[in-house]
Amino acid sequence: MRESSAVSERNRYSENRRRSDKAASYDVKYEQEFHKRVSDRREKRLLESILATAGSHERMLDVPCGAGRLSGVLSRFADKVVEMDYSFPMLELCRQNAVDYVPQMANGNVLHLPFCDVAFDIVASIRVSHHLPKREDRLNHVRELCRVSSRHVLVTIFDEDSFKNRLRKFRTALWLKKKPKKTLSIGELRSLGDECGFDVAGSWSLSRMFSGHSFVLLRRRAA
Repeated sequence: MRESSAVSERNRYSENRRRSDKAASYDVKYEQEFHKRVSDRREKRLLESILATAGSHERMLDVPCGAGRLSGVLSRFADKVVEMDYSFPMLELCRQNAVDYVPQMANGNVLHLPFCDVAFDIVASIRVSHHLPKREDRLNHVRELCRVSSRHVLVTIFDEDSFKNRLRKFRTALWLKKKPKKTLSIGELRSLGDECGFDVAGSWSLSRMFSGHSFVLLRRRAA
């Protein structure tokens, strides 16, 4: 993808999130669409299981938090949660949707997190990687997550090696009007983790047949 095209696509995604009407639409779509409701239940169960494996933490960063769809699950595994998003309307919806915890809010860019090194015990970044058009940005995003975490990073990717992505590539090759997905591989995260002092503690597919999204848990090595 050309540089100008990638930047334009990323900017369109970011600006859409900043519109109040788009934020409000995102807030309810997982309730209104049947397949989204099914995916939402599956995702929350999986997320809870992974976080139970990682254990409780004092400070957590949820980035981007969106309207707080997953924040209720995340907040059960940390004493303090910082909700960060580029969009002020999303942050306001996240604040309104917060139940049983008091979030701290922050505005910022996922590629340049406004926090010092190892500011959090765990950083969660769910469903943003596949919106970043440039592979370099997807990798740099994970580097930023690692930079600000002292213990764990939980990130989702659209897995390069997933059945869903292999099918997508086949259909793209047949000119069936399917654009390539913005992917990363578990191997790439393993190499990047090694560079940043993290190991891949585990990876979980949201659905081996019906989704290309995978959760990857990175654990910082002991000094």
